[in-house]
Parts: sequence; C-alpha cells; structure tokens
Amino acid sequence: MGKSPEGILGVLTGRIGPVSGYRRNGQNILRVAHSRTQSKNTPARAAQREKIKVCNDFTRAFAATGFFNKSFPSYGDTGTGYNRATSAIMNLALTGSFPHIAISYPLVLVSRGPLPGAENATATVNEEGNILFSWTDNTGTGTAKAKDRAIVVAYFPGLKQAVFSVSAATRSSHIAVLQTNDMRGHCAETWIGFFK
Repeated sequence: MGKSPEGILGVLTGRIGPVSGYRRNGQNILRVAHSRTQSKNTPARAAQREKIKVCNDFTRAFAATGFFNKSFPSYGDTGTGYNRATSAIMNLALTGSFPHIAISYPLVLVSRGPLPGAENATATVNEEGNILFSWTDNTGTGTAKAKDRAIVVAYFPGLKQAVFSVSAATRSSHIAVLQTNDMRGHCAETWIGFFK
C-alpha cells in the first residue's frame, strides 16, 4: 500500500499500481515498481553478486558511522559516500575470478580527494596495544596544508571490524595514535589519509 499525504503531486511513499516512491538523500524518488518475475542466475550475474558480497563484508564495518560521507566527499556526485567507497573498492581492489574473489587490502581506498597522501607512512603497535601512525610532514607539497586533518583506519579482517579516527592529528603533527588495545592479538590492515 502506498501513501500520498500531499495529494497526487506530493510525496509518494510505498507502491501504488505500477509506481513506487521512496525518499533518498533528502529527495523524493518515483520509479516504476519492480517486476515480480525472477531473473535467471547467469554466471556473470553470480560473479557480480559475489563481488558485491565481498565489498559489503568490508564496508559493513563502517556502516551507520558516516565515515565514508567524510572520507569520500561528493564533489558534485550524487549518491552516498558509502556507495562511492563501494564503487572504488569494486573497481580498484578486487582480485581473483569467480568464485574466488577477494579484496587486496593494499589497493583499497578508504578516502578520496584532492589532497596529497602521507609520505613515508608507517603503522606500528605500541606497548599499550594501540596503533601508532607516523609520517613525514609534507606541508606545502601541492595542496597539502599543515592543518589538514588525518584520517587513520585499522580494519581487522578476522573480526570484520574497523576502528578509525577522523580527527586524531593534523598533517604537521606527523604522528597519531589509534585506540585499538581491545583488538590486541588480531591482525590489522591500516590506512592513512587527509582531509580539510
């Protein structure tokens, strides 16, 4: 059942006849209702579903945090940061062929933008079990500024959990600590990026 509380030209939520309506990113969307017929599961379709599943296993760790909206700003694109991140992972970081598709973590982007990345970045575990990120201050290189905020991320594949901070440090501080002592003993993949 669909509802149109503002009349025929107003917002439509639900389904009325061959039309369904919903709200996305603050906009009202109308579209032709989905067909109830089942699609054939071709090899190409099965491979695409597997790619989406592998990506979702990673991005789900960041769901409902708003992280990708900050780390993948729109720059005029439509959609959500979550969708832009998933697209980047699918296009850049998937390896193998169906049914053995996997993520290559060194190829994953957890942020995208016009600022230069970190130079000589390292990530080590300190005595407390937290991850210590360090990098060379490259202020003045291209659009890099001393006050650029560091994005530090650790993903634990065995736990399918992510820990991150979008305000742990600035570019000029050349060091950041990410609180991960609760994950002690688990292998982590790490990234660092910057935003204004």
